[in-house]
Amino acid sequence: MSEQQMESIGRIEVAPEVLVTIARHTTLGVEGVGHMGQVPSDIARLFQRGLRQDGVVLDLSENKVRFNIYVIMAPHVNLLETSRTIQTAVTEAIDTMVGIPVAAVNVYVEDVHYTKGEVV
Repeated sequence: MSEQQMESIGRIEVAPEVLVTIARHTTLGVEGVGHMGQVPSDIARLFQRGLRQDGVVLDLSENKVRFNIYVIMAPHVNLLETSRTIQTAVTEAIDTMVGIPVAAVNVYVEDVHYTKGEVV
């Protein structure tokens, strides 16, 4: 059935928490991401209504979707390339799954996690 043939039979609403979950799982799927970082406490206080989750903050102001993503990277990866991959992956995942354009994906590399005995 084409889009022109589809007739709206009601309202479709996607909770902001769904966007955060998609961004989080997409980020964790990017090679080089060790795990999600902590959202800084000053930022967390600004977003107390469920718009933040384990390393992801969603800003829906001005009718635009923006993400701040906090990550801990694995060692021996190019931080710039991996961060760009996160930006692209999150943007594409939100667009594909929800059909909402993303205005910005800001990536904050909080640390690099080395295992005990690992050499730089």
